[in-house]
Amino acid sequence: MERRNQSHPEEFLLLGLFSNSEFDILLFILFTVTYITALLANLTIFLTIVLCSSLQTPMYFFLTNLSVLDICCISTTVPKMLYNFVMASSTITFYGCVTQLYVFTWVVITEMLLLTYMAFDRYVAICKPLHYSLIITRRVCFHASISIWTLGAFSSAVHTSMTFLQSFCDSQEINHFFCEIPQLLKLSCTDTKLNYILLFITDLFLGVACFLFIFVSYFFIISSILHIRSGEGKRRATSTCTSHITVVVIYYGTLFFAYIKPHSASFVEQDKVLSVIYAVFIPLLNPLIYSLRNRDMAEALTKLCNRIIIYK
Repeated sequence: MERRNQSHPEEFLLLGLFSNSEFDILLFILFTVTYITALLANLTIFLTIVLCSSLQTPMYFFLTNLSVLDICCISTTVPKMLYNFVMASSTITFYGCVTQLYVFTWVVITEMLLLTYMAFDRYVAICKPLHYSLIITRRVCFHASISIWTLGAFSSAVHTSMTFLQSFCDSQEINHFFCEIPQLLKLSCTDTKLNYILLFITDLFLGVACFLFIFVSYFFIISSILHIRSGEGKRRATSTCTSHITVVVIYYGTLFFAYIKPHSASFVEQDKVLSVIYAVFIPLLNPLIYSLRNRDMAEALTKLCNRIIIYK
């Protein structure tokens, strides 16, 4: 049977995580708790850094950017998924899908770039401490942040426009819980070779290049830490890096498995699991990692809580 195409369908059908609806109540509770916890945790990190003068440093400035990205990431995917658990229909409008894809892709690319710059910040702080205040200034941080968000927005606009220039077939069933590029390309009736080439280029020049930059930065960081004589100096240098490198390993690990592999039907369920990790659970893990494994953050949070209690 020949598949007819239409360039702009009115809506798509999100098939969700599982075809069996008996898990819907359990998943609704799980993702509701995860969503609320992630929002509160990231807002707490953001407010702690903004309100505590001891955390007014470049590293924590970029950590506030990371908290905003995590809030945007989980708010782009989870509310719609929770809505679909409750409602009988699991549809998403065409323009809702465009918006969801654009914002999510923007967040993913921006977070990759942000984690890379945070690695550079740690490299300068540990390997060139005497020049840190000259290299990483407030102005440099501000311009770097604007550039990272702008480049992420531009890259996302290119991917989103290329994806929705495709003509989609009669079946608008997206075998996923949100609109993502690989799943949308599977619905196309036209040639998607250029789209996959564009994805490959992005993976190569952004994903792999950023990861290699982080790897090289930490090679020099570890070398410098090993040359620190005092145990306290080594401990403090290590403590400022462990949270960041933990986030990098989890984030890049799931993204590499999700995107740098063949996009075939046999990987659909695996793709969903990986998507849950980097779209839902990483925004929850990031603030927990930075608050639990970062002594300065934990102390600042404790002081802020004590100030609130005394004020009351």
